Amino acid sequence: MALIEHAAGQPGLGRPTPVSAKLIDWSRFLRRPLYHVPAGDADAVFRKKTLLITGAGGSIGSVLANRFLGGPAETLLLLDHSLPNLSELQRRFELRHVNQPAVEFLHTDILNESGMSELFGKYRPNIVFHAAALKHLPELESDPFAALETNVLGTLRLLKMAEVSGVECFVNVSSDKAVNPTSVLGVSKRIAELILATEPAAPRRVSLRLGNVLGSSGSFVPLFMRHLEEGRSPCITDPRASRYFVSPDEAAAFLMQSIAALAGPLLLPEMGGPQRIIELANFLLEESYGSAAGLSPRFTGLRDGEKLCEELTYDYEILEDSSVPQIRKIGGNSIFDAGQFAGKLTRLIDLVLRRHKSGLVRTLCSMVPEFVPSPTFLSYVH
Repeated sequence: MALIEHAAGQPGLGRPTPVSAKLIDWSRFLRRPLYHVPAGDADAVFRKKTLLITGAGGSIGSVLANRFLGGPAETLLLLDHSLPNLSELQRRFELRHVNQPAVEFLHTDILNESGMSELFGKYRPNIVFHAAALKHLPELESDPFAALETNVLGTLRLLKMAEVSGVECFVNVSSDKAVNPTSVLGVSKRIAELILATEPAAPRRVSLRLGNVLGSSGSFVPLFMRHLEEGRSPCITDPRASRYFVSPDEAAAFLMQSIAALAGPLLLPEMGGPQRIIELANFLLEESYGSAAGLSPRFTGLRDGEKLCEELTYDYEILEDSSVPQIRKIGGNSIFDAGQFAGKLTRLIDLVLRRHKSGLVRTLCSMVPEFVPSPTFLSYVH
């Protein structure tokens, strides 16, 4: 969710008291208690297991990795293609001086097929948390092949490796942008959901459909705070724009509990009602200044691919209870013709690998009929 653009500084807005997003009590903005994993619940699930986290240096992956430090897992495999992110994660871990579990920092790309195959063969992970993805929505409208290659092909290859290497559970980080998608990011996430839903065979497969993670890299919160620290007032795309939000710790807790939910292949955590972006801006100003009175934003309009309001489910989806009260199972996603879906997926992968624009929109719309391509995306492929 990048809903900010640069704007000139505003009179009356001095430099704020620096506030780290990590120190903010997000329960006050969300107006609900934050979700935490009940004490002891994770011990039995992860005891003596080898856990692989892809995208471990990112916003969700790093918080999730931190939650396992000092826990009952035997080995923690932290994988990221960004060396700076991975190095920073390693530096923070070393400051913790925790000896359990054993930690391996793995610098590779999920698209590196030989490297990933060697990793699975060497470490034989029991549980995979797949958080690696390209997620910057506006930019991906003009770079759809990169998004589809990482988010679709990368997920597919990981899942195939998990199938042959004895992985017990594969947890995929999905997004509410997968519902009635209007962006390449959204349609790539929806196809990844459908891939995990096609076959009931081992390993167990789960996609967790999350809203916006507060404070994640490239999102509204860090950009807003940076602009304030620089003495500038940010611009907001639309005063009516709203999103569903979770805190970083909640995202990690929901991912951990998605295994205990004993349901799948698609899950939805309890995130409360949607919140308007302008409300988040006011909250951050109050955190920094003690008041939101100085905010006079310039509204710039939604960018291509962005929605005014996100949705959590399709009309045909049904919410059912799981064994974890705060996580619901999303039913109604059965693919009746798995062979036909597999054929379309093969066609899509071929187009992506060859960077062939002709037929790309038609193939995506055949796989996700609800997908509405943006003018930027249509301009790119034509």
